[in-house]
Amino acid sequence: MLKAFYLELKLRNAFLAKSGMFCFLLAAMLVFFPLVDPRVLQGVNVWIKPLKFFVSVGIFFWTMAWLMAHLNEPEKVKKISLWVFILMVIELTLITYQAAQGKLSHFNISSFWDIMIFQTMGVAILLNSLVVLWFFILFRKVSHLPSGYALAIRIGLIIFLIAGFEGFVMAGRLGHTVGATDGQDGVFLLGWAKAYGDLRVFHFLGLHALQILPLLAWFFWKDNAKISGIVGFVYFILSSTTLWLAIQGKGIWPF
Repeated sequence: MLKAFYLELKLRNAFLAKSGMFCFLLAAMLVFFPLVDPRVLQGVNVWIKPLKFFVSVGIFFWTMAWLMAHLNEPEKVKKISLWVFILMVIELTLITYQAAQGKLSHFNISSFWDIMIFQTMGVAILLNSLVVLWFFILFRKVSHLPSGYALAIRIGLIIFLIAGFEGFVMAGRLGHTVGATDGQDGVFLLGWAKAYGDLRVFHFLGLHALQILPLLAWFFWKDNAKISGIVGFVYFILSSTTLWLAIQGKGIWPF
């Protein structure tokens, strides 16, 4: 099944399909790095963050590859694919470089070089969000898809963009934990603070609305735009609740 999916993905957008696969392969390699490099940063092995970002970007590449195939504008799809690739490679390269140095990549203003890296990452994410916004504008013209599925994609893109720009709130605060410093006891692998507010929860849920909502719609109500609209609204409210709790310094994890 996975092989069939990947073959279909390559037919839709071979460039991003292969780019995503490369990210997953690198993530698989990084799984073993903590076994030989025990360095810890804010209570977590230094290689966990690059690992998570390679997985996340791989998912993003595959999602964009799949969704952009619905556009009938191949030249614009090529441009969007190239920009998405370049900007995410910049992000991944800098995150991995800082991890190798045993340093924070985000919110690090310890030196001029660290500030430049942090700001470059911010610019890359901003530009990537603008590229996704361009795709959203182009996708609004698509009319050949089932109504529920198409609306789910549009709502997913909107929530993705909101969550993406929420990242700049964290950048402005130079941290993601509210009520304490970063590096608190967190949820396994994800790292979200259990006892304090964590702005990354909404960021994660919002970014992955781009996968969750279209998948739900396709399998359960692809021809029903009304249900897609309701589910999208409820998803946004529930995910936004985690942001509201985080701003108040409250964790959402009882254990």
